Amino acid sequence: MSNMAGVGFTLVGLGALICFLNLTGLLKFLKQRKLQRRGVEGEAFSERQEWIREGHRVYYQIRLPEDSGRRRAPRFIEVGVEPRGPVGTTVPVVYDPSRPSRAKTGTLADIDLSEERVMVMFFWIPGLACVAVGAALALVFW
Repeated sequence: MSNMAGVGFTLVGLGALICFLNLTGLLKFLKQRKLQRRGVEGEAFSERQEWIREGHRVYYQIRLPEDSGRRRAPRFIEVGVEPRGPVGTTVPVVYDPSRPSRAKTGTLADIDLSEERVMVMFFWIPGLACVAVGAALALVFW
């Protein structure tokens, strides 16, 4: 009977993890957190804009400092956001200097992790705990 409890805990934990992946995504949270911790403010300009089902897809090119030593200017895409003007408009951007294609329009002060942090606390921590308890129960009573 305890082996069934292990399987049950594992399934509940996996369910919580899958729900979180569908709601906001752990990858989005981690990207935003890295930008908040390591991000540098700079400029980018929009190269192209497209209408898609989720709203807009805007292609940006980052203007790096002259001493960056990069041959090609890094680019990034934002989906679902309203364009901040016509193609060619310069916008503030936050980017990761070690990987400038990891970027977001706006400033460091604009990065707000509170919503994603709640989802991590509500789904990932209990989900991983349930998976761990379920795996331990399954191994102990196997």
